[in-house]
Amino acid sequence: MLQTLDVALGLSFIFFLFSVLVSTVSEMILSWTNQRGKMLWKALSHLLPQKGHGTGTEPLKDFVTHPLMAAMHRHTTADAGVARDFPSYLGNQQFSQVLMDLLETKGAAAGGDSRWKQVVAGIEALPETSRAPLLALSRDAERNLLPGQQPQSVFQFLAIQWFDAMMDRTTGWYKRLTQVWNFCLGIVLAVMCNLNVIAITKALSTNDELRAAFVQKAEASVKAQSELAARMGVEQSKGARAVFDEAVSELSDAGFPVGWSKSTARAWATHPVSTLFESLLGWLMAGAAAALGAQFWFDLMKKIVNLRGTGTRPGNGSTPSTSDGDLPGPIPPAGYIYDAPDGRQG
Repeated sequence: MLQTLDVALGLSFIFFLFSVLVSTVSEMILSWTNQRGKMLWKALSHLLPQKGHGTGTEPLKDFVTHPLMAAMHRHTTADAGVARDFPSYLGNQQFSQVLMDLLETKGAAAGGDSRWKQVVAGIEALPETSRAPLLALSRDAERNLLPGQQPQSVFQFLAIQWFDAMMDRTTGWYKRLTQVWNFCLGIVLAVMCNLNVIAITKALSTNDELRAAFVQKAEASVKAQSELAARMGVEQSKGARAVFDEAVSELSDAGFPVGWSKSTARAWATHPVSTLFESLLGWLMAGAAAALGAQFWFDLMKKIVNLRGTGTRPGNGSTPSTSDGDLPGPIPPAGYIYDAPDGRQG
C-alpha cells in the first residue's frame, strides 16, 4: 500500500512540474493572441448582438464605439478587427454605465421627458436583436419596483446581474479553451522531452532509491508551497523548468527510457514497434495530465502526503491558521467573474 502511494506521489510531482511548464507556455500564447479580449467580444455579441446570432455575430456597434469603450480599444469602428485589440477586462459597473448612457442618449433624442422614459425609448431605438432582452429587463424592472425605488435603478441592477451571468458562462468558455491548449501543448512538450508516463511508472515501481528520491522531492514541494506558487508566474517559470529537467535527468540516468538519450536510442533500436506504441500512449497520458492543470496535481500531492501520515507541520503561532494551504491557482482571466476568497464575485 505504501509503495503504491509513493508511486502515485512521485507521478503527481512530475505531472505538477510538467503542468506548470505547459500552463506557462499556454498562457503566453493565449495572451499574445488576445484570446481573453476575443472571449469578451464574443460575450458582448451574445448579450447585445448587432444582428442575428451564431458564428460571426458582432456586438452592438453603438456600444463598442461609445466613448467609454472606444478609449479602451482605440478603434473608431466596430468591425471584427476590433476583436484583436479588444480589452480583456470589462467590469459590471462599467458595462451598466455605458449601457445606461447609451440608452438615455438615444431616448433623449427620441423625446423622452424623464430618465425612465428615455431608457425605454432608447431601447426601442436599438436593433431588434439587441432590443428583445433589454425590453424583458425593463418589464422585469417595472414588475419588481418597490415603493420609493426608481425604475431605472432597478433596471441597471438587473443589467448588472445579466452581465455577471454571461461572464460566468464566458469563464467556462475560456477554461475549456485553456484545457484544449494545455492538452495539445502537453503532447508536443511530452514528445520533445520524451515524457513517457508508462516508462516513468515502471521506473518508480521498480527502483526503490529513485522512488524514495521523488517522494522526498514531492514532500518538500508541498511544504514549500509559497515558493512553488511563485513559479506559476511566467517570470519565475525558469525555476520550475530547472526542477523538471532535473527530474527527467534522474529518470534517464537510472537507465529508464525517459528523455532523449543513449538509453532511449537503445530502446528504440531494440524494440521499435513496442517502444513506439508505448511512447504514443505515454505521451497522450502526459498531455491529459497537463490538461488537468497544476492546481489539480498539487492538491493530489497534498492528499497523498496526508495519507502517508507526513502532513505539513502547523505554524508556530498561537492562533491556528484559517488557510487550508492550497496553492493559489493561475491569475483568473481578466474581465471574467470568479469566486473571490471572501465569497464575493470579482
